[in-house]
Amino acid sequence: MLLVVGWLGISLVLTGESIEDSAEAAPPVVRENTLPYNKDWLEVHWVLRTKCSGCHRPNSGQHDFSTYEAVMADGEFTGEPIVIPGLPEESLLWKYVNWNHAFDPDSNAPERPEMPPDDKGEWLSKGQLETLHRWIESGALEYVLPQTCDTSPLLETDFISARECAQCHPRQYEEWSRSMHAYAQHSPVFEAFTLTMVERTGGTIGTFCTRCHTPIGVSIGENASMRNVHRSRISMEGVTCVVCHRLEKPFYKASGRLPVTPGLLRDGCMYGPFKDSVDPDGSGHPAEESAHLTKSSFCGTCHDVTNPVGVRLEEAFSEWQNSPAAKQGISCQDCHMGPIPGVPVKACDRPFGKVAVVPGIDPDMLPDRPLSNHSFVGPDYSMLPDTEFPYKLDWMYETDYRDTKNLTPHQKETLTHLRVRNRQQLAKARDLRFELLKNAAEIRVEHPREAIRNRRMKVHVDVVSKTAGHNFPTGFTAERQVWVEVIVVDPLGRTVFSSGDLDSNGDLRDEHSHQVEAGHLQWDRHLLNFQSKFTLLTVQGTERSVIIPVNRDLTPINVVRPNPAPAQSFGRPANFRVAKASLPPLDTMGNTYPVRLGECAGPHRLRVRLNYRNLPPALFDKIGIPHLKHLIETVVIDEYESVIDVR
Repeated sequence: MLLVVGWLGISLVLTGESIEDSAEAAPPVVRENTLPYNKDWLEVHWVLRTKCSGCHRPNSGQHDFSTYEAVMADGEFTGEPIVIPGLPEESLLWKYVNWNHAFDPDSNAPERPEMPPDDKGEWLSKGQLETLHRWIESGALEYVLPQTCDTSPLLETDFISARECAQCHPRQYEEWSRSMHAYAQHSPVFEAFTLTMVERTGGTIGTFCTRCHTPIGVSIGENASMRNVHRSRISMEGVTCVVCHRLEKPFYKASGRLPVTPGLLRDGCMYGPFKDSVDPDGSGHPAEESAHLTKSSFCGTCHDVTNPVGVRLEEAFSEWQNSPAAKQGISCQDCHMGPIPGVPVKACDRPFGKVAVVPGIDPDMLPDRPLSNHSFVGPDYSMLPDTEFPYKLDWMYETDYRDTKNLTPHQKETLTHLRVRNRQQLAKARDLRFELLKNAAEIRVEHPREAIRNRRMKVHVDVVSKTAGHNFPTGFTAERQVWVEVIVVDPLGRTVFSSGDLDSNGDLRDEHSHQVEAGHLQWDRHLLNFQSKFTLLTVQGTERSVIIPVNRDLTPINVVRPNPAPAQSFGRPANFRVAKASLPPLDTMGNTYPVRLGECAGPHRLRVRLNYRNLPPALFDKIGIPHLKHLIETVVIDEYESVIDVR
């Protein structure tokens, strides 16, 4: 007998005769997956929550859209389901939201949808309609994980969007939308700065920066290198509503990484400043008081920042703790959430009104509350186009709105309305920002009324802080500039003296000016600038100021490691620090300017300004966005002008 083993079978050869029989492996046993699974449900549910849940909530008399089970249940009045799996055209949900979005003359779809009824900008976009149709046609299944998954990953839909809150809290949503909390991750400067820091630290900086600017994005696993165009929608909401209102207990830590509780609106409690929550028909969300929400320590979680090496990058909360405001019981919220930016107003002294406007509920059934301004007024502002912030339409994520020739009449109309709405909101934010800065500081100028030619005269300028709660400026003070500009001009229009003027790049004439560094301009030795500076230790033992907070002098390939010894033991980190120059609360700091007069007699014009800008042009060059430098705005906080008679 001869046994032949082949690749596809076994042959037995006996006495000259062969019997061939093929042996094949048994097919794998695959367990049939009976779980309801359709990833389109995540998108469908997001649309229903952000556009419909204000009216379609539990116990509201309308069909409930809050959960999958509620959506698939029979209608309360019709007794029939609004979604018929496999039959989108027969489903009431589809009939209500479908419309002729492409303006196709041969389409049988209605010219406008029945829902959402009011705002054209909320009508479902082409992509949303296609997803909804595909979801119903594919069986209207849910998205769930197998029971074998013992760890459920957090998804974008596991957190509440601010657009859901807007349906019952439109006032707060409008104010928040134009705030820097909403802008936190949108900022092109922050995005470029973060990417620069990631590159210069070999990625070891991790999510240290983004965890305050997009807490939800970090929670769902987005890393620091991810570009904004690839981030989720909830991530781009920055410091959104649930970041503050879903903290179950006080979080007494700095540098962010907030433990935000996931879950749909009615899966958990929303915390606010009021003890007696009101829910007239039982359709609202659970609510409880959080005293921590009204304290400065709540803000200190993100507004006190110390990096892993021990460098204190931001000290707004620490400054408040040692300020006159803290001794007087004035909190951050009193100044930054009150009716007058920069002026403390207690909650009991604020205007009263409705904090919620619930569809289907008589407003008289809801109490009047002291109103807090959710603009969180600060000194920063948006550098995005007026089509990108504060609001953006859903169809703009699917269509290039810059190509107006290919836009439908609906898209053109809603885009125009969007621009008008955004410009109105940005104008409000601008007025509030200017008011805050005007309430922050002032200048006092002393000078002679008469002077003699070819001699020196002295001009003294004091900057007086009117801010009781923290230094001026505060926050990321190594990039914020507050400086005094002094200009003296003779009768012929020639500049006799100048300090606080700018180079051709728009930078102050200090160590960060390229023209000063290259020797093309003289260093401004009389400059009074309250900007703190990143200061590093060089290999020669001396220090120098830098723009980017990474010490490459000592370690060219920099890796961020936790400090081996407490920086507090030495009073400062080992090789890097922030040299503070900001003005303490309610303090006065000044400078005397020696003005050398020339031969020209006659009236000389003196102009003194206290200027502010949140970012210097040199930073934009360092982080690769020089094309945005024209958007940097200088605000004149206070100004003084006079004439000096020179004889």
